[in-house]
Amino acid sequence: AFQQNNGQFNISDPRYLNTLKLFLTGVSPLEYAAHRGYAMAGRSLRGVGARVACQMQSIDELRHAQTQFHTISHFNKYFHGLHDPQHMHDRVWYLSVPKSYFEDAMSAGPFEFITAISFSFEYVLTNLLFMPFMSGAAYNGDMATV
Repeated sequence: AFQQNNGQFNISDPRYLNTLKLFLTGVSPLEYAAHRGYAMAGRSLRGVGARVACQMQSIDELRHAQTQFHTISHFNKYFHGLHDPQHMHDRVWYLSVPKSYFEDAMSAGPFEFITAISFSFEYVLTNLLFMPFMSGAAYNGDMATV
């Protein structure tokens, strides 16, 4: 409905779009990295319960990444700055710390990855970042992001 009704033209504040560019280029690659990490961790664990839990978390992270990439695709039709997220992933300064954190977590063992990403990225960052951002997206009429 957002796309069909040209909802991107009803954004209440143009500064919101710049925030959206930062958010989508900053968080989407991390969601995809979390998906890959959980998939790799699940293959390394012995117990069936832990493997299934990692598989479900991996699927959830992939769903988040796909939703955000779809939003990037939609906004890229109308606004500049989202045309090459894979190219920009290696060039934006604000991703240096989280990229390093994910690389360290993925190069560690499966238990270390699950501990690092589940507690710091999922519980802390997700609640502090996504909850207010989705509220702001809804306030600005951005139903593609919500």
